[in-house]
Amino acid sequence: MTLSEPESVTRFRRFLQINTMHPNPDYYACAKFLVDQGAEIGLVTKTVEPVKGKPVVILKLEGESPSEKSLLLSCHTDVVPVFPEFWTHEPFAADRVQTDTGDFKIFARGSQDMKVTGSMYLEALRLIVDSGKKLKRNVYVVFAPDEEIGGADGVKAFVETDDFKELNAGFDLDEGLPSADHRSTVLYAERTLSQVVFTANGNTGHGSQFIEGTAIEKLLPVINELMALREKEKIKLDALNDEGSNVRSGEVTSVNLTQIGGGKQPNVVPATYSVTFDIRVTPNIDLEEFRSWLRDLAAKNDVDMQILAPDEGRTITKLDRSNPFINTFLTVLESKEIQIEPIICPGATDARFVRLKGVPALGFNPMRHQKLLAHDHDEHVLESEYLYGIGIYQSLIEELANV
Repeated sequence: MTLSEPESVTRFRRFLQINTMHPNPDYYACAKFLVDQGAEIGLVTKTVEPVKGKPVVILKLEGESPSEKSLLLSCHTDVVPVFPEFWTHEPFAADRVQTDTGDFKIFARGSQDMKVTGSMYLEALRLIVDSGKKLKRNVYVVFAPDEEIGGADGVKAFVETDDFKELNAGFDLDEGLPSADHRSTVLYAERTLSQVVFTANGNTGHGSQFIEGTAIEKLLPVINELMALREKEKIKLDALNDEGSNVRSGEVTSVNLTQIGGGKQPNVVPATYSVTFDIRVTPNIDLEEFRSWLRDLAAKNDVDMQILAPDEGRTITKLDRSNPFINTFLTVLESKEIQIEPIICPGATDARFVRLKGVPALGFNPMRHQKLLAHDHDEHVLESEYLYGIGIYQSLIEELANV
């Protein structure tokens, strides 16, 4: 017998059915859905466009002391592309499938990353409003675009606006990772995105000749040194006894050669050649020292270097209990007997832009016992964990907004 579907699940599935996949996310349909949800709950709604065509939806639950620093709940609305042929369910159907245990799996792109978190925010606020409770501080939910492609036209642009300043944010709950076991990770920092392009110019000529000083000759030492660094960092990660979980990968610097470009045809030695590395620099080392090492590496091999996002900085929110928001966050989790695992985020989230504005931000997702399937085929969540997470967020919002 199939159990009746909770209304909170129905609303979550409707959110998932809106196709916000790159390269053509339907942001306006998504914004309309969120505004309608906010109005239905009783929240104040506002939509702004720091970049045309990239709406940011702001939902506000007004507190009794609105001049106090506010609580910010952040969620991105975009999702990564899918390969439908590798899915067993249509990626935007949000199928609800019963398991042998009586639970349900909800299949959709975005079910883990990260529409589930935005849905849990909304359902928690719905419960708070319906209960008649009044909170001290304003609570804002911000749904922003383009996180999956770097966030330049999303939160990065939004934090430079007066609309962001007017939020008067004191603390941000942001994107987290569902857990594979009973523990919950808390993302307090992240590696700095340092994608870099090395371009060499050299002598050209016929491919049958032993031409010296070629572009490729200049690039080879650069490639070799970076690949040696990659191997060194991989050894460090293996020594952390991460058991293949990737949870502690933020403690090392990742290096990957992702693009090679140059050459016109097989019998012509190219005059110009380039390589691109995707590097994520751990906050455990000095970022400027690392970038200086990259510049020296380029200079000594007579190649040009371009860091693709030079304004990316190092962002850390220390789990310092003297901060009343952080202390309250940790206290709530302790009261729920949630065992936390503070980690450096292996990738990059919008929280980095918020932290750079002086706002403490922690990434958190209360769902447990989930196979991590963000960006993977057949992405899904367990319905029971989604419902559990709503209750956790309700407690967090009530306590954090009353600090």
